[in-house]
Amino acid sequence: MSQAISQERGVRLLMQHHTALYAYLLASVRNHSMAEELLQDVSVAVMESLSQLRDEQGFLPWAREIARRRVLACRRESRRMQAVDPELMVALAEAAERVERQTPTSRTQDALRQCLDALPSQSRLIVLQRYRDAGGIEELAKRLKRSVQAVYAMLKRIKKGLRDCVERRLTGEVRA
Repeated sequence: MSQAISQERGVRLLMQHHTALYAYLLASVRNHSMAEELLQDVSVAVMESLSQLRDEQGFLPWAREIARRRVLACRRESRRMQAVDPELMVALAEAAERVERQTPTSRTQDALRQCLDALPSQSRLIVLQRYRDAGGIEELAKRLKRSVQAVYAMLKRIKKGLRDCVERRLTGEVRA
């Protein structure tokens, strides 16, 4: 019998598959700001329903299905956007899955885990609170007693640091 995935592990999985989810959303809506907004919405939905996921290996297809449903809901709500053919959505999901299978992620996963562990405790706490709690950026800003813009800036710096760290680890430039 498998255990539910912990919130911390969920955050790590979400960060690991951030690029794949964003790429899927961007291909679906063809608008960077809308893709960013949807990614935030999908991230919250993923963390809220994480207890339903029992197998980490199925995380990306599961999260992509949540993303697909959010895109379809967004399209229903906004008549300004051109409707996307459901067959195109399925083709995009299948193509993303093929790319994911061809990309060796174990090294990347290990590097991301090490980089997350190396984050200063305050930064790690901010990341956990952002992706674990369903309150959103406004709630996090209140807890940190910072403006929403300041929280976005902190998250952007933390994510950039994580990307740089992972890249250094993958290229063998790890400093002790």
